[in-house]
Amino acid sequence: MNSTCDPLPAQARRAEADDAVFERAYVEGLLRDRESLWHALFAQSRDGVVVLDEAGKVYETNQRFADLLGYTMDEMYQLHVWDWAHGLSPEDLRGMIRDIDGDGHHFETQQMRKDGSLVDIELSNSRTFFRGQKLIFCICRDITARKAAERRIRYLATTDTLTGASNRGEFSRRLAEEIARAHQHGTPLGLVMFDLDHFKRINDGYGHDVGDTVLRGVTGVVRENVRLGDVIGRWGGEEFMLLLPKSDLAITLAVAERLRASIEARHFEPVERVTASFGVVVLAQGEGFDALVKRADVALYRAKSAGRNRVETVSGD
Repeated sequence: MNSTCDPLPAQARRAEADDAVFERAYVEGLLRDRESLWHALFAQSRDGVVVLDEAGKVYETNQRFADLLGYTMDEMYQLHVWDWAHGLSPEDLRGMIRDIDGDGHHFETQQMRKDGSLVDIELSNSRTFFRGQKLIFCICRDITARKAAERRIRYLATTDTLTGASNRGEFSRRLAEEIARAHQHGTPLGLVMFDLDHFKRINDGYGHDVGDTVLRGVTGVVRENVRLGDVIGRWGGEEFMLLLPKSDLAITLAVAERLRASIEARHFEPVERVTASFGVVVLAQGEGFDALVKRADVALYRAKSAGRNRVETVSGD
């Protein structure tokens, strides 16, 4: 009997081993290629990209995101997400990281730059796994210019551009809201309508540029004498409205008188003297928008008929 070993099994085993080595090398090559592609996408992306680990620390990022926040790349790798996430605590952010699933989230937010300024961001995030580690993949698009344009459009739609007061449409909207709120909660609501006495004489005598300066100046006087939550509106021409939430008749009359005296005391160069007449009302039970505004208009007419530069009121009873 021939005891010599058959060489075929040994050759087969060597071939299998060679195949395994080749396959492993092939897979490792694919992984290297994909990782190179991943880094290339990071580098070339026009959006900021940052990858966080489960602890919220920067795992990977690109130059665009570093530039967006004003850090160097070396500095970025020392940061956690709470170093730039505006208005959220580390505890809040850890909870958000835990809750992110594969579908992720898409939202607008603000992030804090290294210098303390804020940048508007459109953020998309999702969970992924890489080399057995859970990571949070975030894409951040700078929308600061878009948000600034939106704010500008909103400003133009709601603001009287000459004086900076609310325009008639915006003031009407705010007044309607406050009327509904006052009725719902049973709180008082004061409304003041006033206009500048003999304003046509100012325009005719000094020109419209001076008239515009006076209108802006009067608006400034009003702002100096009212609360932060009060609403100033330009109703039309030289006529203004002032909305005073949670103000009863005594408070509203006192505010109107203070404004009247302050306008009269202020010198609007080159105009020698500027005065205003005021109509004051407070919301009556069950009263609506039109009835309240009409009463304010009647009160203003009464002040002008009585000699101007005075405050009058009309009861809602």
